Amino acid sequence: MAKIILVPTSHIARESLERVRKTIENEKPDCVAVELDINRYHYLKERGSESTLDMIRVLGLPTFLIYWVLKKFQDYFGKKTGILPGSEMMEAIGMGRERGITIALIDRPIEITLFKIRKTSLSEKLTLFKLLIMGVLGIAIPFGKKHKFNLNLVPPKEIIKQAMGYLKKELPGFYRILVSERNAVMAKNLKELGKKFDKIVCVIGAGHEKGMKELLELKA
Repeated sequence: MAKIILVPTSHIARESLERVRKTIENEKPDCVAVELDINRYHYLKERGSESTLDMIRVLGLPTFLIYWVLKKFQDYFGKKTGILPGSEMMEAIGMGRERGITIALIDRPIEITLFKIRKTSLSEKLTLFKLLIMGVLGIAIPFGKKHKFNLNLVPPKEIIKQAMGYLKKELPGFYRILVSERNAVMAKNLKELGKKFDKIVCVIGAGHEKGMKELLELKA
């Protein structure tokens, strides 16, 4: 089994870029894996070329509204930090290519995830929509009430733990689709890569770190 180094990130934090750069430079892996599938990669590369009407037709209006608000949520805070959402993933890919390192896109196809989200209950969709709106408006959210967030930094593990615990309890369908199922897919893909490579640096959102470490049997 290869040595696997997980790099937990926040998709809009400047610290995420620094973590990615430092880890790849120091570890000199023979494979760089990222939490993307081919379509999300092309989306980040082309930055929003999809048609709104096509998205509504594919996702349905309730799911599209969640997707749209989440995108606006990331874009809004990304402007505050000066970091486009997903920049750390593209940085990892760019550094890997510059060094001749194999790149692996290990996430589940986004179409499957969005299709599953479309099938979640209306009550969960409304709850998530409300939380996203609260976040955009700067209203306190149920987890992290006692903490001040520095958007340029990856959130502390305690905040991530609280957020994941809240999501799992209050939005179990979304937690399963967005976190646990994707953890399983990405861990399986990393295990397959581990048969071919000696050292893998894997860039993932911080919310996936704990679950993937458990699945990969890595030290906490």
